[in-house]
Amino acid sequence: MAAIIDVVASMIFGGTLFLIVLSANGIATETQTTYHGDMLVQEVLTGTAQMLEGELRNMGFGIPESDRTITRADSTTISFLMDMGRDGGTPDTLTYSLGPVSELNDTQNELDRFLKRKVNAEPVLNVGTVTTFRLRYFTRVGEQLTAPVPNDRLHEVHVVEVTMEVQNPYALYRPKEQVQAGERDALYSTSLWQQTRLASQNSRR
Repeated sequence: MAAIIDVVASMIFGGTLFLIVLSANGIATETQTTYHGDMLVQEVLTGTAQMLEGELRNMGFGIPESDRTITRADSTTISFLMDMGRDGGTPDTLTYSLGPVSELNDTQNELDRFLKRKVNAEPVLNVGTVTTFRLRYFTRVGEQLTAPVPNDRLHEVHVVEVTMEVQNPYALYRPKEQVQAGERDALYSTSLWQQTRLASQNSRR
């Protein structure tokens, strides 16, 4: 009888230990996946943000102060003028805009969109993949302008606020029993960048 009890106790102990090992292995895998995902999105966001910030800070370069710099200002699109060649020639028009989610239906992340960049009449380039790209506009005295900014007020834009978020396109799926109502079924690493006072160094208008 004692031998049977010992066997049963050993089985219970072994089963418990096995479940603990499986759980620990799952947690370790999840942690490692999240860590690598965090590194990936930070690298992607940094590269995209540096390019965008650099060009926005230089918008209006080479443009006469009597001319307006921004030609379109919407919540997800901005077009502005600058002399990219720095040769005093015809001003260039740069446009940044947010593409539709339908362009990235092949990725796991249903929120992915292309951030697009266009120079003059050249083809549109996809320069990044983001989940959020939002723009707000302020006057020199701090008044927020309603987007899209009307044509007769475009010359008043002095500060552009940019909010951009990047998530990894492929993430670790969560067990169904861990997904609560309203939650997503995968663990997406997220990196958010917000430049709240991005004023062009050439804007003296």
